[in-house]
Amino acid sequence: MQILGINRVLNWLQITSGGRSYTCITKEINGELCFLFKKKWHKVAEYLSEYTTELVSEGGKLISRKLK
Repeated sequence: MQILGINRVLNWLQITSGGRSYTCITKEINGELCFLFKKKWHKVAEYLSEYTTELVSEGGKLISRKLK
């Protein structure tokens, strides 16, 4: 499983698993961003890659950037 992109504005992300892509909701649990996949919460940090991007809102503008 690998995270493709995180949409922090709408609180969801896209992952790829087994050759398929899925959209999953996100929320913070104990200060860590997590996502719901197959009825289980997973920590985002465990599935990031160097290609993961995120969509954020800064100063009223939407910005897409590589996740650091």
